[in-house]
Amino acid sequence: MSLSKNCIVYENIYQRSEAWFKLRAGRLTASNFKRLLTPTGKKPQPRTHQERGPWGELIIDLCCSFLRPDEIKWEGNRHTDQGEELEPEARDEFRTITGMTVKEVGFVLCQDGPVGCSPDGLIVDQSGDYMAGLEIKCPLSKTHALYLLNGELPPEYRPQVHGSMAVTGLRTWYFFSYCRGLRPFLLKVNWDAYTDQINETLNDFKREYRDQFDVIMPQIRPVIEGRAA
Repeated sequence: MSLSKNCIVYENIYQRSEAWFKLRAGRLTASNFKRLLTPTGKKPQPRTHQERGPWGELIIDLCCSFLRPDEIKWEGNRHTDQGEELEPEARDEFRTITGMTVKEVGFVLCQDGPVGCSPDGLIVDQSGDYMAGLEIKCPLSKTHALYLLNGELPPEYRPQVHGSMAVTGLRTWYFFSYCRGLRPFLLKVNWDAYTDQINETLNDFKREYRDQFDVIMPQIRPVIEGRAA
């Protein structure tokens, strides 16, 4: 199945660029889908703002990021820095192993709601049409070894991978873990019942976010000359 007509692919925006951070501001992205639906398919329990439902705190966070996109800039640590450094090397290794053509893109955005994802690559066929997605991880050796030994999609990335399929409409996503000195771990993930569930949940979230956005924003947006900005 090809890319959904409901999404826009921003091909010429570099990830972690100023334009990329602005594009993500106020939008729910794949790295946060775990706050929408757990790996076992349950909605998370609200920690605060219980009157706003299970996604109340998440929606408040997104409203704030709409006004303050500078706060969501990549801060990183030694693990995330390693992943960013090794990602191009890992992508080349994936190309070598599979023989697939991988295209780097900046962001994929749903047209019917503030939801999107930043794939580590989109795989194209001989006609240049998108046919699958790619998620790359470059963990430390112990974590990578566990991926190899378990031989399955790590539960902590299940919402991200299946949610990315839901956003793009693509029926296949490849999970690729890379660590120098160890055998790579490659897993083909297909659309399944969990993808259906997260797709339905994303649609519910879009409606709730739109309703709550109109309530929350007038209360937190700065006032300029007696009016909300």
